[in-house]
Amino acid sequence: MKIDIYSDVVCPWCWIGKHRFAQGLALLGDAVPALQVQWQPFQLDPDADATPVPLREAYARKFGGAERTEQLLGQTQATARAEGLPMDFSRGQVRVTTLQAHRLLWLAGQHGVQDAVGEALFRAHFEHGRNLADPQVLAGAGIEGGLAADDIQAMLGSDLGLAEVQQGLQHAHAIGITSVPTFVIDGRWAIQGAQSPEAIAQALRQIAAERSEAGASDALDAEDGCGPDGCRV
Repeated sequence: MKIDIYSDVVCPWCWIGKHRFAQGLALLGDAVPALQVQWQPFQLDPDADATPVPLREAYARKFGGAERTEQLLGQTQATARAEGLPMDFSRGQVRVTTLQAHRLLWLAGQHGVQDAVGEALFRAHFEHGRNLADPQVLAGAGIEGGLAADDIQAMLGSDLGLAEVQQGLQHAHAIGITSVPTFVIDGRWAIQGAQSPEAIAQALRQIAAERSEAGASDALDAEDGCGPDGCRV
């Protein structure tokens, strides 16, 4: 079973969804099928550049003011912490492009460490408030996730992986991905949003049963906006 996970490293529900997905697989136990998991690029804010803008300021513009922003951040942080994730929006997070972070994830995919590098990027942003457009931050996350420093520097000093990431972003648009996280199974089924582990396990059971049936499909829809289950452009 091939699972493409469309995600952005500044999407809080993508981090929550990543852990719920792992818990859902654990619920399947011995029934979990052989999996080929690949993280695919998606940008919630494709217009962002490398100039850091305080996250609260950017959210206030996007979601209609400071009060709504505090409500969203508070609810999301509380959900993450209830799941054991040390999300902390008091650490000075900033809005920046995630293009270089996706290039790092592409490189991690070439070395079989996407999950670990993705986790390091999520933690850098949500736990420590680091700037994910900063080459030093990217290098640190890559090394933490198991990449060699020389490979990271070679990528950062070139256009390595850029065309592949841009192609991935275009493909996400072409197949209609509008919210993240989205888990696409075998290119035919989709689980949208940070669904509960139980819902994910049930969906995977159903998909496994239907894989041989032509035209079968199943989807669990995410909410609009950014929560409670995912983030939409």
